[in-house]
Amino acid sequence: MIQNKPLKDIHREIRAKVREVLEQAPELAEIKRIVYGEKVRVGTLLTPAIWIVPEPYAPNLVGGKTADHDIRFNFVVLVKANDPEQALEKAHDLALTVYDVLVKDRTLGGTVSDVRPTQVDPAYEMGNNTQVCWSAVQFDFRVKRRE
Repeated sequence: MIQNKPLKDIHREIRAKVREVLEQAPELAEIKRIVYGEKVRVGTLLTPAIWIVPEPYAPNLVGGKTADHDIRFNFVVLVKANDPEQALEKAHDLALTVYDVLVKDRTLGGTVSDVRPTQVDPAYEMGNNTQVCWSAVQFDFRVKRRE
């Protein structure tokens, strides 16, 4: 499916559909907040939370007036706990659950032509804060667009 929509509208639709899929997944019912964007205040964030971080990508020109856009997002799961080992394990488990939820429908209900997993990050402590841990999965959402 080749789209003719403005790129900003395509991005908005993907963000909205991804958020909807994550919010409606029963496996992620314990997630307290889904945040989008570059900055998040970790100290005040209710966890577990999913932080959706847009990543750079390069469109691939495929023909005279067509390009593949592999629109990339990181899905970072943040977990606070008094026990760092427990937080690490929980963050990793939830990130892998996000992975499973997003690959269930490889077209996001027809919003994109393919959902492609690109990276899985194991769990880490957040800087010097041993009470906040994170783990992430990264996906490309492929859209073919007439340009």
